[in-house]
Amino acid sequence: MDAIEDPPAVDPVNPFSPTAVARVTDAGALATTTVVTVAIRDALAHLDNYLLTGDGGTVAVVGDYGTGKTHLAAELLAHARRGTTGTVQAVYLDAPADTFLSLSRRFLGRLSREAVRALVDDYRAESAGAPTPADGERRPADGERTQSLAQRLRVELAEVTADPSVGTVLAMLVDPATEAPAWDWLMGYPPGPALVSAGVTVRADVESGAVETMGVLALLLARRHDRFVLVLDELDKILSTAGRPGDETSARFSRLIGVFASAGALLVIAGLPELLHLLTPQVRQRIGPIVRMSALTAQDVRDFIRRSQLRAFGQARLSPFTVETTEYLTNLTDGVPRRLIRLCYHLYQRATQEDTPVTHRMVREAVRVQFDLASRQDVAADVRRVLTQEGWSYQRDHLIGSLRDLPVDFWVPLDEQGAGCCVLLTESVLKVEEVDELNRRVVAIRSAVPDSEVILVVVGHLPAEFSADLTETFSVEPIVHDPQTFAEDLSGSVKASMRRLEQALGADALTSVRQRVERIQRQQTNAQRSLERLSYQLDEIRGDLRPDSRGPVRRDAVSSSPHQAEAALASALPGRVARVFVEAVQALDQLTGFEHHLRDAFTPSRPESARRSGEAAPLLRSGLRSRDVQRALGTALVLRRLIEAFRDGVEQWYVNHRHAPHPADRQRLDRLCETYDGIAEYLPLFQLDLLDDLALPEGGAPAEPTDRSLNWSEARSMFDGLSGQVRRQVIDG
Repeated sequence: MDAIEDPPAVDPVNPFSPTAVARVTDAGALATTTVVTVAIRDALAHLDNYLLTGDGGTVAVVGDYGTGKTHLAAELLAHARRGTTGTVQAVYLDAPADTFLSLSRRFLGRLSREAVRALVDDYRAESAGAPTPADGERRPADGERTQSLAQRLRVELAEVTADPSVGTVLAMLVDPATEAPAWDWLMGYPPGPALVSAGVTVRADVESGAVETMGVLALLLARRHDRFVLVLDELDKILSTAGRPGDETSARFSRLIGVFASAGALLVIAGLPELLHLLTPQVRQRIGPIVRMSALTAQDVRDFIRRSQLRAFGQARLSPFTVETTEYLTNLTDGVPRRLIRLCYHLYQRATQEDTPVTHRMVREAVRVQFDLASRQDVAADVRRVLTQEGWSYQRDHLIGSLRDLPVDFWVPLDEQGAGCCVLLTESVLKVEEVDELNRRVVAIRSAVPDSEVILVVVGHLPAEFSADLTETFSVEPIVHDPQTFAEDLSGSVKASMRRLEQALGADALTSVRQRVERIQRQQTNAQRSLERLSYQLDEIRGDLRPDSRGPVRRDAVSSSPHQAEAALASALPGRVARVFVEAVQALDQLTGFEHHLRDAFTPSRPESARRSGEAAPLLRSGLRSRDVQRALGTALVLRRLIEAFRDGVEQWYVNHRHAPHPADRQRLDRLCETYDGIAEYLPLFQLDLLDDLALPEGGAPAEPTDRSLNWSEARSMFDGLSGQVRRQVIDG
């Protein structure tokens, strides 16, 4: 035991970090203690191999949150800068949740304009292609020297780019007269007049051009220095950014890997384990070694504690921790470094204040305080929300068995067969006794209701060892509450449990169908409520997006007639863009027919109008008797409001950014399009088929059902593809 090797520490300084979030400094110095784990040894071995051989490539470092990826990246940078095989340039970048263009700009910013210009100056000075003229010989003019440098750069950079403009721009970067526009072009902006006169054109694909710019700089850095290492942390943020085509992203990332290998540079990418799954198999094959972050052992934890106190106090001691408490601490946290370091901070703080060694009870209390972030009431509300949205009927605090038994938090019955699924909520499970108590409770539930499934939801922390024990008894793995994935996890578990019960009970087909129909009806009712709330929110957004003085006029105009709608919608947008919105609104009006029939029902009494009014009113009354038609009309109304709000947002963007929009401005337009897609995706457009009886073909003639189906199919394609069509018309125009 280590409990008596030293008296409890009483130093006022806490040697542990309260956040345990690694930060990489420009100097590469590590601000925390490093324990050499298997992952760190493997990563350093791959780096040493590159420093020795110079063979460029890519190393992937993957691990969950808090497993030490950023700390490992800092260790790699520090190790590279301590290299003994000549000068090594090493750069760290925290990838933005954006585009490769943003990543390239961050890379250029980290290097700085002066450093890149100096890099090209050094290349020019060391080039053997420009001998110094003898006395009396004509010295080349500045323009000739620039052209000669550009030509040499184009030849040198052919390994990583086929774009001749890159060499031209880099050569112009060393000329003070063209330095600023050259730098802007490298940053992804359109070429200025000076560059255009030199033959530099606008890049057709700015994103791919940004990747090539990074490769070009990697090549120059690797040639100027003996080696170049670039560490890209959290790269999964770029690869998983919503709304970007996966194939294009993978192709650009594949190109990034290729240009770094050709440049003789080492690219280290770090991210979550999903990073590799976001890539195609072809791209994964191009990545070299994969380093997976490993959990800390109890011995690692003790080494970390001693080294941390050695740095802080000049003495490598374990107290106020003991061998037993470090073992217990490691088991409860599954050896995850961030959890361990945070707990070490809080446990050290409490132990020094109370002048006592750390105990098992103190460890459990610290885990509950630090990891039980959600309350049991909040998670219960999440469970209710999931069950309601999925259309399951349920009972809260349902009593199973005798009055001596505790009620289950949620009971989801399976018809009237006495079977069902239980959802149990529990706080962090940190003791064997708590595991035994949960196991006994499952046995009691199944004794009272043999045909039952039990799902355990843990609000807090569940060590892997205890999770395995509970899985054996519950037959399903417990769900540890995570706000980002909980709804999906619980929904899938309930569906699977109810399906197993149906199969075990041998429910007949008619009963199963009836149960599913009832559940779908409940889902539709809940969806209708959500649509009503969404319609209200869209009205508010629509009002915020434009001045009040124009709002009522435009809404009335859109609702009056196609010609008035077109005139109102074409105010600020160019005609080709306004036409897209007009056609979408007109298609919706034609296919639902509601606006048309509603106007006809209140037309002034003229012979022809009276006849139309007499036909429209009964048709509306007949259709509105159906709740399904009412739901469909609600969907149509929300879709209409969505199109109008989308149109207002695009118009406001166009007014502010129509003159030579920068890439950041186009990203704002992309976000508007993604917002429309994100809302339209949840609208049940299939319900609109129920409005066939109200639909009016153009000209008012009766339409055959087959024609209507074709029209509905075309209309759905129009609504689904509206954002893409709008973006093309705005950008291409």
